[in-house]
Amino acid sequence: MTTATSGTFEGRTAIVTGAGGVLGREVAARLAAAGAHVLLVDRDPAALEKTLASLGTTAGRVATHVADVSVDADVASYVDAARALGTGEIALFFNNAGIEGVAAPIEDQRIEDFDRVMAVNVRGVFLGMSHVLRYMTRGAVIVNTCSTAGHRGAANLAPYIASKHAVLGLTRTVSLENQERGIRICAVSPGPIEGRMMASLNTQRGLTRPDDSVEATAIRYSDPAEVAAAVMFLFSDEASFITGSALVVDGGRLS
Repeated sequence: MTTATSGTFEGRTAIVTGAGGVLGREVAARLAAAGAHVLLVDRDPAALEKTLASLGTTAGRVATHVADVSVDADVASYVDAARALGTGEIALFFNNAGIEGVAAPIEDQRIEDFDRVMAVNVRGVFLGMSHVLRYMTRGAVIVNTCSTAGHRGAANLAPYIASKHAVLGLTRTVSLENQERGIRICAVSPGPIEGRMMASLNTQRGLTRPDDSVEATAIRYSDPAEVAAAVMFLFSDEASFITGSALVVDGGRLS
């Protein structure tokens, strides 16, 4: 696991949702290594503990919090926990939690499956920003996890595609609302990442290898570390003039 240079975010408070997944885990590791106080948020306690264990010694700077990002009270609770972990302000927010939903034509998509994808991927992003921004000041940064699915369509993934287009719209809108406050809101748009989500989608499609995917090109799936590096760049002062846009990390799939 690659980590950031130690001390980059010393003493700053960060929240990572979806911290039990491969991308959330990698970003959390980099933030912790860079000196941040990090609250790990996920609805899966076992996945959270796996992430925490992977970080090694963090001297009380990292804590876990079980929450459903689509539930307003849960979001308020994880924000309170993050404030207690650090100074009361939140400097960095990786608004990352998301689910893939069911792979099927729209006429075969159940309303409850659509609603669940929208609840986690859209309401979760909306609620996270709504609550976290109350405790951010100039220089703070939010990075929302979008996807190349937020920039184009894909057959049999209507709920997921719609949700990620919404994330991009929220990112653009909320960035405008916070320009004068000096708070940046960006998004990262990965292509397929090697991990649970793509394994689930390929299983639903009856595929056994990533190369067999309907999105397959000569380009491989990304490693979580490659996307995490982009997230850390967006958090950094080197990205100080970037807000309201999505950084695509897909090996050229959208080209």
